[in-house]
Amino acid sequence: MDPMERAVRYLNARMSTCHQMKMYLRRKGYEDEEIEPVIEELVNYGYLDDLKYSRLFMEAGFEKGRGMDRIRRELIQKGVDRDIIKEAEEDVEKPDEFTVAMEIARGIIENRDVDDLEREEKEKLKAKVARRLAGRGYTSDVIYRVIGKLI
Repeated sequence: MDPMERAVRYLNARMSTCHQMKMYLRRKGYEDEEIEPVIEELVNYGYLDDLKYSRLFMEAGFEKGRGMDRIRRELIQKGVDRDIIKEAEEDVEKPDEFTVAMEIARGIIENRDVDDLEREEKEKLKAKVARRLAGRGYTSDVIYRVIGKLI
């Protein structure tokens, strides 16, 4: 199968960044001399577009309750250039991270009356909230604000 046909099949299954496509084609045994023209053509036709991919990836991340730090890290891992990520950030409407983080933290705390907890239990709860929010990509500033407000 020629590299263009393989690339189109891959794109039919999922969107991809230029870097991901390059790595996919390399894993399939194609050389860079074969890969580069395929990627260039797919970019020219608009089938590969890292900016569009980044915007959609950010929106999906926000829907899942992820923070901007995690979204940025994941896009960098997918081979998206930092300048493209920055441009996508400017284009996308971002939710208020503090508000989203508060909702997540309230879900963790559930129906516990924080005021009735022992000091040690409070510290454990703070740590749990902090770990969960950090894992979702919220900054330490947001995490400390949330913990300070709720616990």
